[in-house]
Amino acid sequence: MTRLGSQKIDRAIVKKRLQLKSLREEIEDLTDYLDVLEARARDLGTVRLSHDEVKQRFGLKSHRPNRAPNGRKAA
Repeated sequence: MTRLGSQKIDRAIVKKRLQLKSLREEIEDLTDYLDVLEARARDLGTVRLSHDEVKQRFGLKSHRPNRAPNGRKAA
């Protein structure tokens, strides 16, 4: 295999690994969101909780940046 061909393959591998990393992060975020929806369904008929309150109650990781009490991004 030529040096140029080897470099192209190496670049393609790096690119695919970055795509896999991105997809894994997205899947993890979607799984966390599903956990929150399931937790809210368990609390049906009770007081509605915010996204962050549900995560805290059920010990779920938060991937969201810190939020101010009004729900907006903290500075």
